[in-house]
Amino acid sequence: MFRGGKHFRLDGGIDYLEEWTNKARQVQKNHLYKALFAVTDGSVFSTHGVLQDTENPHAKFVLVREDLVLKVSYSQDTFGILYIGPLEGAPGLNLALDAT
Repeated sequence: MFRGGKHFRLDGGIDYLEEWTNKARQVQKNHLYKALFAVTDGSVFSTHGVLQDTENPHAKFVLVREDLVLKVSYSQDTFGILYIGPLEGAPGLNLALDAT
């Protein structure tokens, strides 16, 4: 996922993004947008910490900053946002951390 110069297109989870951006501070938005661009251009593994979701083989957690995580699912050439928010609330993150 997200490697080899392949580009991915966002095709789901826009509602999560809009809801989150309505409440987020500008600095958080800047970090999240940078992470989303890294996902789309395939550089996320070199720019962010990334963990495999142990419950969903098509999902990854992108550690955006110390207090913010992005969970995405992917298919062949698209990805969708499953979660944006604090580490404590990320669904399945504890299992992914335990697996590392």
